[in-house]
Amino acid sequence: MPRLVDHDQRRAELGEAAIRVILREGLAGVTVRGVAAEAGWSTGSLRHYFGNQYELQAYVVQATTDTLRRRVLPRVQRPRTADSAVEGVATIVEEMLPLDAGRREEYALWAAVVEWERQHPPEGGSASWNDQRALHRQCVAALRGHETAREPGQAALPHPDAEVELWAALLHTFVDGLASQLMNTPGQVSAADAAQLLRSLLRAVPPAGSSPSAGSSPVGP
Repeated sequence: MPRLVDHDQRRAELGEAAIRVILREGLAGVTVRGVAAEAGWSTGSLRHYFGNQYELQAYVVQATTDTLRRRVLPRVQRPRTADSAVEGVATIVEEMLPLDAGRREEYALWAAVVEWERQHPPEGGSASWNDQRALHRQCVAALRGHETAREPGQAALPHPDAEVELWAALLHTFVDGLASQLMNTPGQVSAADAAQLLRSLLRAVPPAGSSPSAGSSPVGP
């Protein structure tokens, strides 16, 4: 009797092998030959699942996105106790920064997703970018004293408070830049520096009811 093959399991194994390749070589290393070698397969066996490199990379990028969500979302969503709203929000945002080995690995995976989206712009825009903007929107809304959205779809929509949208954009840009510095020039920016800079920006977010953009300058300690 022929042995039954679990094709979903085999595709998952290929996805895991490809992620290991990404961490060593980036998205460019995700080739049929390279992933087959990593998984211990022949190229012919891998082509049974993916007809060309585009199909392989598209599958791997989706698998990578799913992996990042499984890793990051539980950390972001876990209950927190903090002395202040700024501190509570800071501990959430720090989950997006490459402050340790695990989060540096996640950043490398995220960079591969971004590179794929740059090469193949998705309809409706970048899902990873939209996910991050929704998170930053929620964080700023909390700092402004608003209730956070109960449904993910609601968090993806522009907030009725224009200041939330402005500061969510500033926070998103800031976090991207800070993450890049932590990865690319780690000798110049320490984890402690990053923590201080992040909290400085968050303290500058003006509470609801104040004059627009009347918070303290986001520059400086």
